[in-house]
Amino acid sequence: MQKQVLITVNSTIDDPSGERDKMSFVTEGILIKEDNEYIVSYEESEITGLKGTTTTLRVGKNSVILARHGSVDSLMLFEVGKTHETGYDTSHGSITLGITAKNVDVDFNESGGNIKVDYILEYNRTYGGKNSIDVHVRERIN
Repeated sequence: MQKQVLITVNSTIDDPSGERDKMSFVTEGILIKEDNEYIVSYEESEITGLKGTTTTLRVGKNSVILARHGSVDSLMLFEVGKTHETGYDTSHGSITLGITAKNVDVDFNESGGNIKVDYILEYNRTYGGKNSIDVHVRERIN
């Protein structure tokens, strides 16, 4: 199964200094069902600062994997209560990210669904702030 979908992404970053940065965008992508997981994929744009990058969300029952390939390469695993470290490669160099998911709420089916992830981010083992990602995926009607 592969479907054309509309994807709405809302993200919030609360950095260590108390500053809050919000970003929202809508894009087109694809939804694939593979075994017991759903895969959502889309091309990043200039709005996100990641033009030339493909973002893929692999949605399980209790976890979400966010993978980016292109101008930025990263793999982020979100599982409640677990900290996962990963490399984050950009054209300016590499850093180590630590991701600790505080909440992973997934409501998904073959028509799309919702993903809400709240997590703590560390940069090279230094507190980087509290973040959240809220993704809504809906079938595209032609």
